[in-house]
Amino acid sequence: MDFGWTPSQRAVHDRMRALGAEADAAAPDDRMRVLARGGALGLPIARDLGGEGLDLVTTALAYEGLGATLRDGGVLLAAGAHLFGVALLLARVGTPAQQRAWLPRMASGACVATVAATEAGAGSDVASVQARADRTDAGYRLTGEKRYVTWADRADVYLAVAREGGGGRAGGAPARGLTALLVPRAGGEDAARILPGAPLATAGLRGARLAPVSFAGCEVGHDALLGRPGAGLAVFQIAMTYERALILAFRLGAMERALGEAVRFAREREIGGQAIARHQAVAHRLAQMKLRLETSRLLIYRAAWALDQGERGQAEAALAKWHTADSAVASALDDLRLRGGAGYLEESGLPSAVDDALGGGIHSGTSDVLATVVARWLGV
Repeated sequence: MDFGWTPSQRAVHDRMRALGAEADAAAPDDRMRVLARGGALGLPIARDLGGEGLDLVTTALAYEGLGATLRDGGVLLAAGAHLFGVALLLARVGTPAQQRAWLPRMASGACVATVAATEAGAGSDVASVQARADRTDAGYRLTGEKRYVTWADRADVYLAVAREGGGGRAGGAPARGLTALLVPRAGGEDAARILPGAPLATAGLRGARLAPVSFAGCEVGHDALLGRPGAGLAVFQIAMTYERALILAFRLGAMERALGEAVRFAREREIGGQAIARHQAVAHRLAQMKLRLETSRLLIYRAAWALDQGERGQAEAALAKWHTADSAVASALDDLRLRGGAGYLEESGLPSAVDDALGGGIHSGTSDVLATVVARWLGV
């Protein structure tokens, strides 16, 4: 088993690290454009479709590089939803025509995609969605309200999951008839049929621009269908597997950066003429931050490797997302506590880092949902 990186992989990491620094220096509204211009939105997309054709392990390493220098976790979450939640799904289940129509634009950032699945009564249980996808002669008419959509007001296309003909589960029977549609943000008259709300005042990850989206009888053609009619739940699970495996790869870079800053602080901060790093309680806290970083790394790269090998990777992806999300919160809190009162000041940036990390335990499946995925894989 090789735990090293090739020179070409290192070059990708270094390039993305520099790109992250450029985006970090840009105005918040310009950061997605900087990422797109630097190629971060199409890394694993095939070269003949406008991407760089990277494997997923190298893509994860690239996003680790971005997270090391770009502190805006929200925009990185939005970039991940676009690339891992939609573009990779399209590369996996889309028809050749769909791939040619969408992937070059997604890879270049000319078209930014996002996932619109969560509803008021269907959060973790996507099978309970009530949005309707009614068949028409020309394709489908989509009607429904989605919540907590990443990049909602700026997305160019939405991956929407809806129920054909409407209706929910009756008498606890298994849900059937979900359909996945790729819904473009239209102009002209059709613009009024897709209504994003204002970005929500989230505690963290503000750059993700979470907001509701209303689909008011939005008309799409037959070419909007991803996969088979009625197979939307299976299609969505593929999207979530990619997203869960890779969406927090940027957190590895952020956790390493935070650890380095915490170690420097502990060495330089003195009490009674002695660096606080000499205190065992402080040293152990730093060691635990290192442990969480390295175990998260192993799980994310293991999940990416499994998907590269053509494995389903659902359990590996769930473990990676679950552990990394929990580790990010624990380490962010440890980082804050090391600073004492100074760490609690907003100007330190550490309370915001805690808020950002907390979001990782919610999006792309809560920790409880991911634990259920792992338990089913174990046969319990």
